[in-house]
Amino acid sequence: MGVVINTNIPSISAARSLSATRKDLEQAMERLSSGKRINGAKDDAAGMSVVTRMKAQITSLNQAVRNTNDGISLSTYDGAADEIEDILIRMRELAVLAQNETYTVADARNANLEFQALRNEVDRIASKTKFNGSLDVSSGGGALNYSFQVGFNGGDAVTGTLNSLQLSALTAAVGSALTRGITAVDIASNATAQGSAFGATAVDASALAGLSGAAGTITSGNFANYSQFGNHASQAVDYLDKGLSNLNVARATVGATINRLEHTVSNLMNVIQRTEEARSRIEDADFATESAALARANVLVQAGSAMLAQANQNPQYVLALLRS
Repeated sequence: MGVVINTNIPSISAARSLSATRKDLEQAMERLSSGKRINGAKDDAAGMSVVTRMKAQITSLNQAVRNTNDGISLSTYDGAADEIEDILIRMRELAVLAQNETYTVADARNANLEFQALRNEVDRIASKTKFNGSLDVSSGGGALNYSFQVGFNGGDAVTGTLNSLQLSALTAAVGSALTRGITAVDIASNATAQGSAFGATAVDASALAGLSGAAGTITSGNFANYSQFGNHASQAVDYLDKGLSNLNVARATVGATINRLEHTVSNLMNVIQRTEEARSRIEDADFATESAALARANVLVQAGSAMLAQANQNPQYVLALLRS
């Protein structure tokens, strides 16, 4: 090869190598500073598309966990149902008390004051128990159907039913296990048969439930004898038994749904963990590898800079030829 000065081939070669080495150094520094192996599509175009899908899945799954936990928080309903259960048990106790002939009719009427107050409290609890402004366990006597989005795909939901806690709904029949439709059953015994013995209009089941606005009672007017009064209270016991039975079904239903949602949360968190692991393997930087790459690139950059400086000095040797 001839000795030339217009084209310094060693300098060009050293500059090319130094440029590639500096690119490796900058890439190692970028990865170490960001903690990511993929900082742009140019780093790994295929990997970037996979990571984007995984990120969308992970964020949606995290929201699904929050959704499911919100569903579990509907145990607010079970708390209200627990209070109503205590009330119905006390109402039944008062109805049983009223059947005992060791008490006077006046004593039973005093017990009836508490009975009426408790009946009103059942419907008040049902109408005032709220969750985020949407839970209304009175619902006009009907059931509430909820859908909890528990997955990252549309329609991946768990449904649940919250039965109404109003007394009128609780006393509805449970399938074929109980007699269907008890409205218009005379809790105070048959008003037509008893006639004027009651001294007042008897109260039917719908009135006791608060549907007609009349005051549900375990006594009604002035009884001709204590046996009529006992018959009235006995039917109230049957009425409340139906309410307790329906309430148990309602609580079992919501309890089963809550248990299901708890298992759903556990599974979702496992899926999130495994997906995060896969995303990390693709996107995250391996600091041990990148630290070694940084050290290597540092040495090569220093060596390349030194060689480029040396190569740039080579044309100076031509002057020696000219001076000779």
